Amino acid sequence: MLFAVDIGNSNVVAVVFDGDRILVQWRIASDVRRTGDEYTSIILTLARDAGIDVRNIENAIISSVVPALIGPFVIVCQHLCGKNPFVMRSSLALSGDLPVKLPENSSHEMGTDLLCNAVAAWKLFGGKANIAVDFGTALTLTVTDSAGIIRGLTISPGLGTAVKALATNTAQLPFVPLEAPASSLGSTTKEAIQAGVVLGYKGLVEYLVANIKEDLFKVSGDRPSDVKVVATGGLNSVLKPLTDAFTNVDKDLTIKGLKAVFDIMSGRENK
Repeated sequence: MLFAVDIGNSNVVAVVFDGDRILVQWRIASDVRRTGDEYTSIILTLARDAGIDVRNIENAIISSVVPALIGPFVIVCQHLCGKNPFVMRSSLALSGDLPVKLPENSSHEMGTDLLCNAVAAWKLFGGKANIAVDFGTALTLTVTDSAGIIRGLTISPGLGTAVKALATNTAQLPFVPLEAPASSLGSTTKEAIQAGVVLGYKGLVEYLVANIKEDLFKVSGDRPSDVKVVATGGLNSVLKPLTDAFTNVDKDLTIKGLKAVFDIMSGRENK
């Protein structure tokens, strides 16, 4: 079995794989104040409750956009499988080891979560040009052409981040649930925020997807109609019913990409 950990700014997604099958998935708050021993205790308790025998975990892999949490989760992995995990680095995007990569002259240090998205989307669509839209703390769109070259990214505040910013930085605007209002004419403060954020982000995503397809055609020749779009992330369900911009929706895209990276890299090490 494989223990795979995707450490984000808001949550840690920890998954136990048996082959390609996800046996169990946990979401734990990202907290840089917690030690490796504390996270180990949490994981062991969750595994016990789920009936997972951690003695069957043979390997581990970590992707993290929170550098301070890499060390604690290395300790977790050492406890679980008795060895150091494979820790993804942004340099993998330039290494040529993966089926997708940044251009050779690129100086961009790509987040390992976005690299996982690109790998998983490439695998999902069988090597077709694609856009991976991730609704997390940040809203990101990762663009890969049909040659496997990652042509670029867009990064915006996530939906939850936008709502939190409004409530935190204003005196009278409240936190509201991320739901689509019945109309863009918000008749209450709650509906007004939902119209601005939820419907506004619908427009943002559709506009970016359309423009990215046009710009991608200019640099790679991939026709806009051939470019596939997959949505992932904890808040993708908010926009899913409101738009036809997505070819697929896969909430586990990032973690599947992490598993694919492990398979590729462990295969190279074993040659």
